[in-house]
Amino acid sequence: MTVAAPLPENRPLTADEVALVRWLLKHGYPDAPGFLPRLADAWVVSRCPCGCASIDFSVGGVVPPAGAKMHTLADYQWQAADGAQFGVFVFTRGGLLAGLEVWSMDGLAAASALPKIEQLQPLVFSQSAAPGTSS
Repeated sequence: MTVAAPLPENRPLTADEVALVRWLLKHGYPDAPGFLPRLADAWVVSRCPCGCASIDFSVGGVVPPAGAKMHTLADYQWQAADGAQFGVFVFTRGGLLAGLEVWSMDGLAAASALPKIEQLQPLVFSQSAAPGTSS
């Protein structure tokens, strides 16, 4: 199976992207708020080729190394008006703020739009659906 490469972009984050990433960093894991000052220097360098709203960053002109381990700073979920379940997280690579990922939790629809902050709930897996568990 071939994985499509990210689509190059070269633009500042939109106001909605900044607001969402800022909120996630303020409400994320204990190390997340430390990345807030870096948000001012973040720039969108690519987006996901599947049509979802996921984006990758450079910070101060530095693109995080692609092969570096991903570290999640905040992880939330939301439900769309049609009932589809989505997740969103902000992450680092190589110690640099690296991107915003949105994804379908149920496979019913692509996460083509960013959630409204008031829709977000902490990501929780049910015991039967938790990774590494069996029924």
